Amino acid sequence: MIIIWKALIEYLNNNLRAGRSVNIKRFGSFTFDIETELPRIATKQSSMGTQNFDIEDHRLDRRHVHKVRPCFVVDDFLQPHLIHFSGKEEILPSKSQKSIYQKGFRMIYCNPVPIAAACLLGKDVVTDALNTIFLAIVDLIKYNRDLNINFGFARVRISNRGLKVVYATDFNVSCGDKQFEQQMKRSVNPVSDTWKSSYTKTFAQSTLGTLLTRPNGEVVKTLNEKTMALKLMSLDLSSSGKFFSATTKGPFFPSTTKKLSPLSP
Repeated sequence: MIIIWKALIEYLNNNLRAGRSVNIKRFGSFTFDIETELPRIATKQSSMGTQNFDIEDHRLDRRHVHKVRPCFVVDDFLQPHLIHFSGKEEILPSKSQKSIYQKGFRMIYCNPVPIAAACLLGKDVVTDALNTIFLAIVDLIKYNRDLNINFGFARVRISNRGLKVVYATDFNVSCGDKQFEQQMKRSVNPVSDTWKSSYTKTFAQSTLGTLLTRPNGEVVKTLNEKTMALKLMSLDLSSSGKFFSATTKGPFFPSTTKKLSPLSP
């Protein structure tokens, strides 16, 4: 469970820093609130007179009109067990947005498949482990226990059934940076590059792909061959048998014989 929890933290951190919101079942959604300002105009007191002036950086700074603020939306399953939490003031979706995947920017669900691949475990094992962890959190809240859940990029603190999220300083700074707006775009590369890219190579070079040391393929192949050979040998041994007489212990082949296991006395 510790390995699965570390892989979950890396999965959430990678997606949020890439500008994608993530919904965790029966817990909540880490998303962004975006406020739009009017475009900035050039003034006399601009940075054009400085020595290290970059025209592209200056234009990017003027186009940076979106204020991105990370926020946490409590899931409907968890809300009845809490007394104080940030609700409607976190995000203001339109009335037509009914699904949780429409209540945040580029909302995705917490996919257990890449987490399982990072942990070298099965998808069902990871799904059951994550469900158990977040159900345990709900049970601890019912017993009025205080929790301090560390997600790396944020801490979810639950005290006296009141929920508060404190984000890391570097994560807040990166969300407010003018380069973060470029990462929130759905695609900035040509479509031809997207079709040529390999997800397997990208995953192998990511933090999730390097979370655990991969086993040697040659050793695993040799062990599998030995296991298969042992399986065939056990099938041959279990299918062999001798006929013994009921009165004498020697071999006997009439129709009244009894087939015994090789391990029988």
